[in-house]
Amino acid sequence: MNNFEIWGWDKKDRTMIRFIKAGDVFCFLNDKNTYCFGRIVSKVSIGNVAEIFDFVSLTPDIKINEIEESKRLIDLVILDSYSLFDKKIEGDWRIIGRQKDFSPTEFENIYFAYGVGDSCRKVDIFDHEVPITELEAKGLQDYSPLGNYDINDMIKDKL
Repeated sequence: MNNFEIWGWDKKDRTMIRFIKAGDVFCFLNDKNTYCFGRIVSKVSIGNVAEIFDFVSLTPDIKINEIEESKRLIDLVILDSYSLFDKKIEGDWRIIGRQKDFSPTEFENIYFAYGVGDSCRKVDIFDHEVPITELEAKGLQDYSPLGNYDINDMIKDKL
């Protein structure tokens, strides 16, 4: 059984990065003036790995069954949690709830990459790194934190 708490949009407008946890459900206002939702999957050294759901709403409200029935809109991303949730430098992103029993086990073979030439590395969602070739790195998403503009650009054609 999933153990969700939904606090809502108005509970708190910012969350310090040290309090962001795997299983946190978030909401953000997108470029089309609708609300998108997602969940924090894990923490890595440069931000938080997250999934963005395919559920969109005219209000910042989501029900537990809507979370459970949602699919992933895009591949996992690394969020610049400091800018989005803590300092609120760009966009309006808020933690609105938490799935207490969330375990990111279904994401074990997802990797991000960084580096050039002989210095390429791949990093999993648990921040474990291994060396890879530059060719292998080309097929992976960049190990780089994304902000509001980046996420909105990635989802604009999928909504």
